[in-house]
Amino acid sequence: MKKILSFGAFLLLGIIIFLPKANIYYSAEEALASAHLYLSGESVNDRFLYLDVRDASLLLDSMPIGTIEHIRVIPLIFFNRATITSLNFSGEFASLFPEGIEYLTFTYSLLHPLSIVIEGKGGFGPVHGEIDLKNERLEVIFEPSQIMRAYPLLLAKLHKSDKGLVYETSF
Repeated sequence: MKKILSFGAFLLLGIIIFLPKANIYYSAEEALASAHLYLSGESVNDRFLYLDVRDASLLLDSMPIGTIEHIRVIPLIFFNRATITSLNFSGEFASLFPEGIEYLTFTYSLLHPLSIVIEGKGGFGPVHGEIDLKNERLEVIFEPSQIMRAYPLLLAKLHKSDKGLVYETSF
C-alpha cells in the first residue's frame, strides 16, 4: 500500500512539474484577447511548481489601463490559484478605481468545481466574491468605506445589500 501511495504522489508531482504552465498562461492570454484585454511586456518564468509573470502592462485594445507587478499561478491539479499583485491603474482609469489593487486571488478547487473564489484588497478596502461557472455569473462584494464615496462612477455600478456593496454581472 505504501508503494502505491508513494508512486501516486511522485506521479502527481511529476505531472505538476512537467505541466506546460507557460502554454496555459498564453492560452489564458488569448481568452483575454477576445474581451479586447491584452498583457504586454511581461516576463514569464516557469518555476517547476508555479508560474511567475512579472511587469505586465494591461491594455484595453491599444489604450493602457495599468501595470501589474506580479502574477503567480499555482496549478496543483486539484487546487489552483492565481494571484495578481500590485495592479496600478494609469491615465483616466486611475480616476475610476481608488489607489489601485494590492492583490487579487482567484482560487479553484475540485471540492467546489462550479465556482472560483475571489479575494482581494486595494485602496477601496477588502473585497471578496465568486465566479459561478454553472450559471455564468460574477458577484464581487466590496466592504463600504469612506474612500468609495469619492468614486461615483464605480459606485454607480454597485448596489447595496446586506453583504455590502455588490457588483453583479453575467458573462
